[in-house]
Amino acid sequence: MDKEKEFALDFLQTSIGIPFRIVSNELTTFKDNERHEIVLQILEEEPDIFALGLIFTLSLMSFTFSAPRGYSELEFIPDEEWNIIYFLKGLEFVNQRLEFYADYISGRHMKTRIVYESGGRLTLRTTNRGRGADRWITHLQGKGHIKEV
Repeated sequence: MDKEKEFALDFLQTSIGIPFRIVSNELTTFKDNERHEIVLQILEEEPDIFALGLIFTLSLMSFTFSAPRGYSELEFIPDEEWNIIYFLKGLEFVNQRLEFYADYISGRHMKTRIVYESGGRLTLRTTNRGRGADRWITHLQGKGHIKEV
């Protein structure tokens, strides 16, 4: 396994199953778009050590469950994998918070913002993706997505 994949796997292993409480989960519909916002509070003694792993894991889920939309289909790369370069390009430290944002990557409609505030408060916001982020939270809790048999 190459170093980048080992790094990503470490992030996933330290993030999946971490205890948290859902503070709010709202879908707001506007005239031309919708916004889904989920706010979590991490329930660990030192939650900030999980910040990068949580942001990486949620950004990976956003990429994995995204699809082309409109003209972005021209840039769509079907077998593209999420990587640390994409993650780092979207990550910045703003106003004492870690923020990740991705609009379109490899032709995928991500429209995802993840904001981590010191003390364990994480806000996940998507635009025009319905309630898809609910599934990511289920996976983050370590639960599988239930499918009808």
